[in-house]
Amino acid sequence: MKKFISDLLQKNVKLYTVLAYGAVALLGICIAYYFLPILLNYAPNSINTEFDKEFSSGFTYFMQFCLIYVVIAGTETIWLIVNMKDFYGLDTLVEDAKKSPKENERLIRVIKKCMKMPTNSFLLLIVLPSSIVTIAFIFLKFTSFADMKVLLVVLTLSMLAGTLTYIASKNIFKTILTNLNNTKIYGDTRISLTPSIMFQIVPVAIICILYTFLLSYSSSLEDKSSVLQKHYITTIAEDIEERNISSIDELMNYLNRLHFISDNDKAFLIDENGEFINFSNKTVSPFFRQYALTLAKKNNNRVYDYYGSETQGTLIPVEIDGNTLYIVIQYDLMNSNPNDIFFNILILLLLSTTVIFNFASSISKDISIVTASIHDLIEHKEDGITRKLSVTSSDELGDLLMAFNQVQELTQENITEIKNSEQSLMEKERLASLGEMIGGIAHNMKTPIMSIAGAAEGMTELIAEYRASIDNPQVTAEDHKEISQDMLDWVSKIKTHTSYMSDIITAVKGQASQLSASDYENFTLYDLSKQVEILIKHEIKKALLVLKIDIKCDPSVTLHGDINNLIQVINNLISNSIYAYNGQPDKVIKFTLDSDDENIILQVIDEGCGMSKEVQDKLFKQMYTTKGKNGTGLGLYMSYSTIKGKFNGNITFESEVDKGTTFTITIPRNVENA
Repeated sequence: MKKFISDLLQKNVKLYTVLAYGAVALLGICIAYYFLPILLNYAPNSINTEFDKEFSSGFTYFMQFCLIYVVIAGTETIWLIVNMKDFYGLDTLVEDAKKSPKENERLIRVIKKCMKMPTNSFLLLIVLPSSIVTIAFIFLKFTSFADMKVLLVVLTLSMLAGTLTYIASKNIFKTILTNLNNTKIYGDTRISLTPSIMFQIVPVAIICILYTFLLSYSSSLEDKSSVLQKHYITTIAEDIEERNISSIDELMNYLNRLHFISDNDKAFLIDENGEFINFSNKTVSPFFRQYALTLAKKNNNRVYDYYGSETQGTLIPVEIDGNTLYIVIQYDLMNSNPNDIFFNILILLLLSTTVIFNFASSISKDISIVTASIHDLIEHKEDGITRKLSVTSSDELGDLLMAFNQVQELTQENITEIKNSEQSLMEKERLASLGEMIGGIAHNMKTPIMSIAGAAEGMTELIAEYRASIDNPQVTAEDHKEISQDMLDWVSKIKTHTSYMSDIITAVKGQASQLSASDYENFTLYDLSKQVEILIKHEIKKALLVLKIDIKCDPSVTLHGDINNLIQVINNLISNSIYAYNGQPDKVIKFTLDSDDENIILQVIDEGCGMSKEVQDKLFKQMYTTKGKNGTGLGLYMSYSTIKGKFNGNITFESEVDKGTTFTITIPRNVENA
């Protein structure tokens, strides 16, 4: 069912939303339709009857609510259509937004609307009807307590409609936002939790308070009416019997002198022709008159005044000259001063609102503390934090605080474990790289070693020849010079090979040091290029490739930093270029060195297989490798960290599938590196 609703929302979001709003409005109308007669103490049989048709000129209670529903539903529909004009194609909107700036702007508008519409609809359904009715009451000068009760009911019904709509729309738009799965404009649409709670709880509290008051008040009116009815019926019946009243004139004289409980009570007489006779020169409302003549006998002789009025009455039948006449007693049921009632209600509402606000603020504050601590944890993700939150309650919020503290402890443990694992992986990567490099160096050193061995053998023979010629008179001075020259040639060759071996040993020694160790010194671009060539030579030769080193600026340009770290980064990039050729021979890898007024610019360029969009998105952001079991993914990750952290520089790249890749290292000149 949940998936069905989600799919329906994506494909027919406007229709679904309009139907949902219409259903909520119908629910609110049905609740109001049922409770309104009870809350306002409507006269029995006065709605949706012939009496209602006659008194309301044919526009019955049911028809009035149908009209109200049409107006509300129509207003909501228009409002939704205007606000949801961008809500189409939501199932593909996220993908479309990645391809089109215009669709991306539409995505942002949809997200903002989804965030704001629940609150806007809540305010619309509360403020608009309440304002219209309040202005109407002021303009028409409705001041009776009955009118005030109608105003209260309208206000509470508006709040009920707003709350129901807010809850429904929150669920609707939450589903849409979940499917869009986008948080990039969250900060622009953020709404505090406090008003969100207030929107849902305060109206409900006000509704409960007012409805409880109105129900209690309505019940008290009925009880008081029953007491007054019984009093007047009993008193008048006993008086008529005691006075032995037998004519209309005597009855009229009696009623004129009748003692009433309240000064506002009145007495009337319905004569044998069904006409009202007014004894007290006071008018009676058309509703009261009509009800007394047509419906009172069906309701235990109880007479009601206009909808919501505190005025009621009773019919008392009397026999005069063989005719049945009816005495009508009208009495006022107002229990107390309306101003006092409204003042007490206002105080109660303010008190409940204040309590709810403090409750909502407390929850919001506790959650904000956890949120702030999570942000601290994110900001210190490399080192973790040790500050624990104080648990101040034993409810779900306390559970949340406890859970956060536990998460923080686990996070700290994980950070330590990750650091240890990262260091171990880095060392393994370095050892693997170093092992491969040493294997190549050992192969390269065979030639100079063999040459030195050959030179030593040649020197041995020359020494033996020279020793034998010392006492030989046939050996001339010229022969001695030739022998010494041959010795010098062999010594020169030995020096050349030993110098080459010394360079290799120096480079290997530097690369064998720890990555974290720093040996900052000044070195030239020529020094850098020379050591890179020595260390990568075997790997290049083994892959049957050509490394072209091109220094485009003055080779004596100087950098300050750890040359071994920089060599490792460049060698790693060249190794990746070797891998990118997939075993193709006779291909070229270019290593260029250049500078401008601000930066040293190093580039490693190949024309290999290139990188896909997926690989490019992950590069430098995580330990990712395309070499399968032959790679760890640490190389580029470490290289990026090294250039950023130890040289204050940056690595960028450009790559296209089947056309090649260019890595560019930019290092600031004349800057003390970290």
